[in-house]
Amino acid sequence: MDSAERLAIESACTRLVYEFARFNDYWDHEALAALFADDCVFARPLDPDHPYHGRAAVHAIFRDRKARLTRHVMTNVIIDAVSETEAKGSCYVTMVSSPNTDGPQEGEGVFFGGFDDEFVKVGGAWKFKSRIGHVALHQGGHIPVMPVPSDEERGLK
Repeated sequence: MDSAERLAIESACTRLVYEFARFNDYWDHEALAALFADDCVFARPLDPDHPYHGRAAVHAIFRDRKARLTRHVMTNVIIDAVSETEAKGSCYVTMVSSPNTDGPQEGEGVFFGGFDDEFVKVGGAWKFKSRIGHVALHQGGHIPVMPVPSDEERGLK
């Protein structure tokens, strides 16, 4: 692969990282799910030990969650092209949220973490093959206790 192909892969995968944040914050669950391969794996930063398997399961966790005002800021995005159809990457994520969805709100805390990503080219488009999140630090507020999802919810049955 030449440098132009490598840059095109890095650019396409970087865009997925930013689109994930935008679609997540604007509650565009269909578009968010479309960023993932059919056989993907996704682990939330607040619950990395219970990954979800498959695009349908990823779609359901975002679609079915309680409404919140969130802002995800993605930084330090680094993508490495592995081949013409595979790439790996990582990024930092800073997230602030509030249970109130109207207007400017006081956030419940600031969470600092990241994602480790694997990308795959499917049908000419780049998708997340794996997106595993983690929280490293938080400031203010509390870390929410996430209920352990069932195997069915996680796409394992």
